[in-house]
Amino acid sequence: MMRIKKIIWLALAVVCTACSDFLEEYSQDLAKVESWTDLDELLLGDGYLKSGRMVVFPSYFESELSDNFEALHFMTDELEEVMDYDREDYTFFKETLFAFYTWQQDTGMDEEFKYIGGDERYWNDLYERINISNMVIALVDEQPEGDVNDRLGKERVKGEAYFLRAAYYFLLVNLYAQPYTPATASSTPGVPVKLSELIDDKIYYRNTVAEVYEQILKDLTEAERWLEGKERKSVYRANLTAAYLLHSRVYLYMQDWKNAADYAQKVLNEQSALLSLASVEEGANSLSKSSPETIFSMGGYSVAYLFADNDGYWHSPSAYKVSDDMLRLFGENDWRSEKYIGEAQYGSPDVFLKVSGQRDRFGIYDEVSDCFLLRTPEAYLTLAEALAMNNQEDVARQTLERFLLTRMKTPVDIAYTGQDLIQFIREERAREFLLEGHRWFDLRRYTVCEKYPYTKKIEHGYAYYDSANYDISHIHYYTLEENDPAYTLPIPRKIRSFQPEIGNNERPARSYREVKNPNVDDDYDDDYDY
Repeated sequence: MMRIKKIIWLALAVVCTACSDFLEEYSQDLAKVESWTDLDELLLGDGYLKSGRMVVFPSYFESELSDNFEALHFMTDELEEVMDYDREDYTFFKETLFAFYTWQQDTGMDEEFKYIGGDERYWNDLYERINISNMVIALVDEQPEGDVNDRLGKERVKGEAYFLRAAYYFLLVNLYAQPYTPATASSTPGVPVKLSELIDDKIYYRNTVAEVYEQILKDLTEAERWLEGKERKSVYRANLTAAYLLHSRVYLYMQDWKNAADYAQKVLNEQSALLSLASVEEGANSLSKSSPETIFSMGGYSVAYLFADNDGYWHSPSAYKVSDDMLRLFGENDWRSEKYIGEAQYGSPDVFLKVSGQRDRFGIYDEVSDCFLLRTPEAYLTLAEALAMNNQEDVARQTLERFLLTRMKTPVDIAYTGQDLIQFIREERAREFLLEGHRWFDLRRYTVCEKYPYTKKIEHGYAYYDSANYDISHIHYYTLEENDPAYTLPIPRKIRSFQPEIGNNERPARSYREVKNPNVDDDYDDDYDY
């Protein structure tokens, strides 16, 4: 099998000695593409996000985590740091994601407020994969066809490439641009749209939010065209149903309620099965590749490792817990209060269990993603929200009741109307999609909802430890205010330096409220002064 050298467009910041050298290398690599299967291999190897795992041993651990967008979870109201000294963060997310967790003005800052970089990681990763998609789209039609299987293979690969390009631009515009607002989207800066596979030595500017969304919709339409009727090998490859579901999500964010409902219904026409949570055994994963709800997944579930349970011998409890805000949303009649969260293997409370926080599962490759998992519940809840917003409340309530038959211990009758119904749907999304990458984007889009706007204040505490006293020395509490500009990430510093014309998303400097631990002597060595 041919190994194709990886070609990347390094996120508008090409790291090469000279543009001409890079283009020469690129041209040589293109000559290695001899069939559509080479492009299929390239897409699978470098186009899709990868899974991973964490392996913990008594005295050390090994991480194979990659291609995850962990910041999506740390910016929300879904998790919080446990304010105890004896806690372990195996993933070191506490250190690397400080600036995201506390909504700093510059996301490349560390806990001492020094710029350490790395803030361009998500931007770079997405644009690199976009360029892989661009390459496949540009070259696949040129590949020879020996029989009908070659033609069908080429069409499938093309459809997957269009799907991935749409998905990555959707992530980019929702990370680095303000939420889609119908009245202002045509004038709001979005992100640069690059559709060519060639490396261009030119100045880049940001397309508007409306232009980015328009391109996303075009790509999804093309994806559906080429994926229709095609078989796929696994849930890790995009198919027509996945394209429909992403299409419905895009329209939902655009507040195009009719199209959002239409595409959600298309999903349910293709795949409507739900998993009865009552059937999930104690300690088993509620999310898996074999679940009847799983439509598509790429990437791993790295956030699950934050909630590793204490084994009572070698390891300490997790550094994080499901937030009190989230815990308050789950009632006793809800199976998710036991299947998604609860007491773990060795007794730790408030552990995230949807994808196991049990220590005995460490070392198993993640089956599904915590940032890009498409499931049938999203189609039900999108359909319900879109119908309710479009004054079709009776059908919206029926859709919700049908879905909740698989979530509640006893059937529920929903009588909410108007804003109360929308609030229930929003809380249902928070319950169902806990730590699946939806919450941050949902909170953003709620702030600009024309019919029922909503915003909330979030507080995160960040503990500093005193190793000499084996205790917390002090805690800094940071607040994300209602309608805070920090609901949008800044453009990474290296990108702004290389392409200043792109500009930035202004965010306020973030102050904190300090709480000191009175039981810690911050000058303990004075006790030995004579």
